[in-house]
Amino acid sequence: MKLRRVLLAVALVALHAWLISILAGGPADPFDGGGASSGAAQTVHNFPDARDLPPAGWTGPVFHLSQSYPQSLPASGNEPWLQYDFRTQTVDYLGAILGYALDGNVAVDFQGQSNAVRTWYHAPWLHANALKGREFIHGLTRERDSPASSLAPTQTRPAENWAVSLYNPPGGYVLGQVWANRDAPDPTHARFPVGTVAFKLIFTTATVAEVPLLKNDLEWQADIDRATDAGPRPTLRLLQVDVAVRDSRADATTGWVFGTFVYDGNAPGATVWDRLIPLGAMWGNDPQQLGTKGRLTETVINPAARGLVQHLGYEGRLNGPIDNPASSCLSCHSMAQVASDLSQPTLPSVPPAGASSATLAQYFRNIPAGTPFTAGDESLDYSLQLQNGIANWAQATGVRFPPPAGPRGIEPRMLTPSEGVRITPIGR
Repeated sequence: MKLRRVLLAVALVALHAWLISILAGGPADPFDGGGASSGAAQTVHNFPDARDLPPAGWTGPVFHLSQSYPQSLPASGNEPWLQYDFRTQTVDYLGAILGYALDGNVAVDFQGQSNAVRTWYHAPWLHANALKGREFIHGLTRERDSPASSLAPTQTRPAENWAVSLYNPPGGYVLGQVWANRDAPDPTHARFPVGTVAFKLIFTTATVAEVPLLKNDLEWQADIDRATDAGPRPTLRLLQVDVAVRDSRADATTGWVFGTFVYDGNAPGATVWDRLIPLGAMWGNDPQQLGTKGRLTETVINPAARGLVQHLGYEGRLNGPIDNPASSCLSCHSMAQVASDLSQPTLPSVPPAGASSATLAQYFRNIPAGTPFTAGDESLDYSLQLQNGIANWAQATGVRFPPPAGPRGIEPRMLTPSEGVRITPIGR
């Protein structure tokens, strides 16, 4: 009888996830064998592409999730950034990463699965959020909004920002391992190998009149208003590009190097990509410099780009124009984790206003790759894409994780109504 109840509970979890997937254009059968129950060699190919299906009569581009994740860890291949020292040759280092990320992707309008040079991959389960979920044209998800004047002095109203992120083959392998079982993501597999690269294109609803640097820019239509007809959608313009690289030369701090580019329509260059200006890079949070106003040694800001942005991160640490100035790239991403009990609330992604020196010290630590922000939680290795996808999955299914120390193969438990899923996506 006990075994029958367990099997019934597992079946209900699978059915619940299937119904949600169907509503978002997912697979037709909850027991079709598409998801692996265990084993690193199996992968999943049936996550929904976007929150909504294209309406009847739509003739524009349609986003498809790149989810044929590698079944074994791929070789790193060409790593052009390794010829540069990110500490002393920061601009060249960032340029090499950007070139790597653009290679083959520009030609296919960033449809990672169509890239003829190397396949790039998307993280699943970013479709399900009603406010921020993936739209169907380019797979954009909503980022932090930009208050008036935060992008330019001439910006008189808030702007929405929307983004799409991709991972190279080593990163895609890890995505597939975490999500090998579509009904029970396993965060213990979130350990990105050296050579992983992720990048994010961030677009804004701000106009050229509001932010003059957006002239002669890349423009995408996006279904951000969730319209039901086949007419034109709002136009967004490229504002910011973020990159992240797992680089062993940064192991003494975090193991990651994060970088940001800002678009400058006044810059020389024949293409939009030539007019992306590196804002800076960081590989640590400079914890020893908190509150000292001392020179940062783990962040480099490009002097030629400083005038393009209205703010940086906390006390001059790296953050892009859409990001919260109370944080930094690494500080925010270091909070990518999940608790073993998903009824526990997510920590705020930035320090609260008036935070004590002790609280600030927690937020601006140098946390090694694969180490959780909170002791006892499970690290997602600086991937907010994984954190947000698991949060969406948990809210949609009401499922919690077994304790990380528990045996493999343990089925997830449904939370009772009194517990509730409280994990929420983190925004920058």
